[in-house]
Amino acid sequence: MAAAQSPGRGLRRFDEHAAKATKLVDEFCGLETGMAPSNALAALKRAAPYMGVPLRVVSVIDLLFAWTKPQDWQGGQIPVVWPSNDLLAQKLGVTVRQVQKLLNQAQAFGLVSFRDSPNGHRGGRRGADGFITWGYGIVLAPIGTRLQEFAARAAKGAAEDAALTVLRKRLAAARRNIRALAQTAFDADLHDLKAGDDLALALMATDQMRCVRDAGLLTACVEQIEERARRLAGAVSAKIAVPNTSSDQNDSSCWDGPEDIHSTTTNQLQSAKADTRSGLAKESSGNGDALSSQPQTAIDEDLEKHGVDPEFMMSIAPELCSGLLYRDGSWGEVVATAERLAGQSGISTNAFKEACRIMGQRGAAASVIATIQKYRRGEVQRPGAYLRGMSSKAGKGELNLGRTLHGLKDTSRAVAMRGMSDGTDATPIGSLMSRLVSRGAGLR
Repeated sequence: MAAAQSPGRGLRRFDEHAAKATKLVDEFCGLETGMAPSNALAALKRAAPYMGVPLRVVSVIDLLFAWTKPQDWQGGQIPVVWPSNDLLAQKLGVTVRQVQKLLNQAQAFGLVSFRDSPNGHRGGRRGADGFITWGYGIVLAPIGTRLQEFAARAAKGAAEDAALTVLRKRLAAARRNIRALAQTAFDADLHDLKAGDDLALALMATDQMRCVRDAGLLTACVEQIEERARRLAGAVSAKIAVPNTSSDQNDSSCWDGPEDIHSTTTNQLQSAKADTRSGLAKESSGNGDALSSQPQTAIDEDLEKHGVDPEFMMSIAPELCSGLLYRDGSWGEVVATAERLAGQSGISTNAFKEACRIMGQRGAAASVIATIQKYRRGEVQRPGAYLRGMSSKAGKGELNLGRTLHGLKDTSRAVAMRGMSDGTDATPIGSLMSRLVSRGAGLR
């Protein structure tokens, strides 16, 4: 019985990608009259981002086009080039193995085909008229065959980009409205509105949707954030009573669009901010001066080591630190915010002062915010006792505050995403976000 014969080593396998590329070569009839090879290359580059073609593959194709001539793309001709992998590796600044992988990828995307010589080497010759008399190597004809497909895909992608841009602008506008409303609620001590929750969700939605290209998912997110902005605007307007100064205000109490808040509401918000702005500004400036003159503690060094600054604290608990967005964003403001939150959360003045003595004002403020954030999540039952425990550990050199804060930042995303529901359904945005994360579509 004769032994089965296996294909020789080093021979190129003929798979489904090679078959499709070969068919595209057979269908090539030359470029349209007046079209240059550079136009074909430009069409590919415009469509590549929407087809998922990696940039490095496009770079290889761009280099291969440099070896072609206009007559190679005429009817009856086949654009084939024969540079060695060594030469391509030298030109691209990569290894030969990487060149082989990139060429295989180009074939898988239907951009090139291979015409092998009897000995497997690339080579060719041009006649006196510049036309290829014979050639073995990399065939670029599939690109010429798919020019109409490239143009259609680029046009569709551009239209999708325009639609996504509009959606992202709507989301940014809704986030901006919620931020203004949350600041007003914060300044007016309207804690029952829980405006910080709406702000945290709006910030999270903007961050997570930054690179998403799913129009349906982005639309659902935008509509819910806009609805939250509308409801918050109505709630703040109802809480802040400002006498009407114009008879026209009652006639225009509706929204003109998702990006606008009625002028009556805006005036109310601005007047409420002005009532508390001056006092808080003085308080923050005083705290900032005091902080600059204090000696640095071990906790301060730990915070600097882990990159903890006022912006970092905002990312941990945006609903608690929303007031920092409209001030100078200094540690003095963080300390003032923490001191106010401590009084509202049952943390005694003595406990806060003791934390400041042991950890410094920065460390104490960060500890208070972390404690209250855990308390809001149900992880801490007695905030005052928890803060005293942190102070005790800091006094013994056992407190890793920077690591604790980074842990809170890592969990804040999941908490915010679970809270994306408006309470009337089973977490519509939360489920959408989870689905998006599961398939890794553009989230950081």
